[in-house]
Amino acid sequence: MSEQEVLWLQNDVLRVALLPTFGGKITSLRSVRTGEEFLLPPLGGYHRVTPFANFSESDGGGFDECLPSVAACEGSPGQDPVPDHGDLWRLNWHVESQHDAVTLSAEAESRPLRLTRRAHLQRASLLLDYDLLNLSDSTTSWLWSAHPLLRVQPGDRIVLPKSVDQVSVEYSAGDLFPRNTLISWPTAKATSGLMTDLSRVGEKDGVTAHKIFAPMEMSAWGALYRTKLAQGLVFRFDQTALPFLGIWICSGAWPKERQNRQYTVALEPTTSNVDSLTDAESNGTARSLAPRDRCQWRVEIQLVEASSFAEFESLCSKLP
Repeated sequence: MSEQEVLWLQNDVLRVALLPTFGGKITSLRSVRTGEEFLLPPLGGYHRVTPFANFSESDGGGFDECLPSVAACEGSPGQDPVPDHGDLWRLNWHVESQHDAVTLSAEAESRPLRLTRRAHLQRASLLLDYDLLNLSDSTTSWLWSAHPLLRVQPGDRIVLPKSVDQVSVEYSAGDLFPRNTLISWPTAKATSGLMTDLSRVGEKDGVTAHKIFAPMEMSAWGALYRTKLAQGLVFRFDQTALPFLGIWICSGAWPKERQNRQYTVALEPTTSNVDSLTDAESNGTARSLAPRDRCQWRVEIQLVEASSFAEFESLCSKLP
């Protein structure tokens, strides 16, 4: 396989591209009917980075896997520090199978963990089945987060279950919302006193960026409706395995060192309500995997056709 050889999955509804040699990245999720791309294209070319490079040095697009942390952090006593956005996005993944499904695996460098991901299509859904194995004879802590950066336009809408009326703030550019606070969803009061509708994608202003977490309780899903396309994506998952949804809303504020910056929303099923494994260990949301033990979970990404946002919201509200 050449360094940038792409693997493909396609049916009558979806066309998906994967790049094993660059973090097992999903580089494309496209509607066959409209031809529209739902993943953010790369901000820069695919290239090798150092083991502790910041994520801002990556291509900055597509769908990566974050393990065993999202934020860079120091390890617990006796454990290695974790680089920015974890180990896996910078590694060459091994191709296990590429027939009806594409199965890839990679071993983390900062923890003795192997993640295997099987991707296959089922009608209008991309199904991602994960298997995490502790390769060592010691118990290991970890957190995992999906990292799908989505294309957006002004007026696109983020939809969450009706049970979500508050979200926690991990980061907000310019301290528009204070870190480690709870704010109301979907409309929250900023530090300036202005009310902000977080569910509505605004213009690319070069200054707005928020990372927030929504608790998943009775049902676990999050969705993005592409208004001008009359299509949306719904991310569904099991809240017992993934009890939180991280939401990254960036209107051109990152990365600061680049002229070409992200204009995106990321819906990130995750094991924790913080980005740092160290913080997750402190607040009790870090996961622990016993020696030679494994953990499995599934994320479903469904393409939904809806002629209006009201119709899309109604379809989402009927999800289990």
